[in-house]
Amino acid sequence: MENRMSGEDEPVQGFKSTLIFMVACGFALYWGCFFTMLMRNSFMDAAIQELWYHLFLRIAFLLGSAVICIVIARKADWFSSERGRRLQKAGILLFSAVAAISSFTAYTLEMALPLLFDLFAWSLAGMGLACLLMIWIELIAALPVRSCAAALVASMGLGALIYLIMNLLPFPFNIGMLCLCPLASLGISELLERDPSITMPGFVPLKESRERARLAPLFKMICVSYGIVFGVGIGATTQFGESDMLLGGIALVLIAGAGAAWLVFRSEPDLARRMSGFRLLFPVLIVALIPMSFLQGVAAASCNLLLLGCYVFFEALGIELALDISRARNTSRLHLAGSSQACLYIGLLLGHAIGLAVTFSGVMDYAMLSMAALALVVLLAVIITFAPLSPLAGPAAAKRDEETPSNEDAAGGTWQAHCERVAQEAGLSARETEVFMLLAKGRGIEHIQNKLCISGHTVKTHVYNIYRKMDINSREELLDAVDQER
Repeated sequence: MENRMSGEDEPVQGFKSTLIFMVACGFALYWGCFFTMLMRNSFMDAAIQELWYHLFLRIAFLLGSAVICIVIARKADWFSSERGRRLQKAGILLFSAVAAISSFTAYTLEMALPLLFDLFAWSLAGMGLACLLMIWIELIAALPVRSCAAALVASMGLGALIYLIMNLLPFPFNIGMLCLCPLASLGISELLERDPSITMPGFVPLKESRERARLAPLFKMICVSYGIVFGVGIGATTQFGESDMLLGGIALVLIAGAGAAWLVFRSEPDLARRMSGFRLLFPVLIVALIPMSFLQGVAAASCNLLLLGCYVFFEALGIELALDISRARNTSRLHLAGSSQACLYIGLLLGHAIGLAVTFSGVMDYAMLSMAALALVVLLAVIITFAPLSPLAGPAAAKRDEETPSNEDAAGGTWQAHCERVAQEAGLSARETEVFMLLAKGRGIEHIQNKLCISGHTVKTHVYNIYRKMDINSREELLDAVDQER
C-alpha cells in the first residue's frame, strides 16, 4: 500500500539524495543550453552585432519551442509511446547537429550565414530543446512532491552556472559544450529511467486527461501576457554590449530567481501551487519597469535583469503548478505542461517581436515600451487579485479549487455531513476523520500539520491508515470515493 501511494500524500521515506542530485544535474544541462539560446546573441557568434538580427533569431527559437510544445500537448498519447519518445530524442540530436553545423560553417566562411538559413536553424534548435524539456518534466514528475520542487529549482540554479561557464569559454570550446550538454542530459535521463528507485508515472490517455483537467482560456492568456512582459525585458538586454560583468549578472539573477521560487516552495507550498502565487511578482515587476523608462546604461541593464529573474521564478511556479494539477487530477503531464509552456513561449515570442517592431518602426522607444509593459502588469495585478481565477476550466476546476462546498447534498445534509458519513462507514477515528476532511478539500501535508498542530510524520501515518481502511491508493481515488457515495 505504501509503495503505491502517490502525490503529496505519499509518506516517502529514504528516497536517495543522490538520485535527486542526478536529476538536478541532468536537468541543469537543459537549462544551461536554454539560457544560452535565450540570452546569447546567436550560436555563440560575437561577430554579429545588429540588434534586429539577434531578435529575429530569438523569435525563431521561441517559435520552434512553442510549436513543438503545442504538438506534444495535442498528441500526448503518441508522444508517450515508444515511437514518440524516439522522435523526441531525434529532436535533441538535431539540436546538437544544427548548433555544430551552423557555428562551424560560419567560422569557416568567416561571415554570417544567410538570415533565412539561421532562422530555420534556430527554429529547429527550439524544437530540439523543447523535446528535452518535456522528457525531464516527465522524469521529475516521478519524484516525491518535495523532492520534485527541490530538483527543479536546483537544476535552474546549476543551469545558470553552466550558462556562465559556457559563455565565458572561447571558441570552439563554447560551441562544443553547447552541442554536448543536451546529449549528456539525455544520457542521464536514460540512466535515471532505468533506476529501480524511480517509478515513472503511469500513462493517462489524453481524452481522460481533458475530462479531468483542462487549462482555462483566461489562465492561458495570463501566461501569454506574463511572457510578453518578460520578452520585452529579455529582448532589451540585446542592446547592451556583451561583457564578463553582464554575463555574471545574468547568472546571478537566474540563481536569485530560482532561489526565490525555492523559498516560496518551502514557506508557502499551498500558495506556490495556486495562481495567487503569481501575485508575488507584481512588486518586483513594477520596480523593474518604472526605472526602465528613464534610466540608461548599467542601471537600465539591471532593470532588464530583474525581469529575467522574474521569468525564472514564474517558470518554476508554472512547471510546479502543472505537475501538481497532474498529480491531483491524475492527468497527462505532457498535455498540461506542454500547454502551459507553449503559452509562455508564445508570450516571450510576442515580447521580442514587439521590441523588434518598435525598433524598426521608430514609433516608440524602449522607454515607452517599458511603460506599456508596466500598464499590462497593472492590468494583470487587477485581474489576478480581484477576479475569481482558476488554472482549470470546467467542472474539474470547481472540484479542485472549492474551499468548502456549499451546495446541499442530494442524499441529505451538507457536504461536511456527507464526508463524515463516508468516514464513519470506513471506520475512521476522530483524528483520521479530520485529516480525511482536509484531504477531501485538496489540502496538502504541510497545511494539514499546521491546521491540526501535529507533525508531518503523524499526518502521513493518518493518511496511510485512511487509505488502508478505505482500500484506496491515492487522493484521486479518495475524491472519486467521496463522489461515488453522494
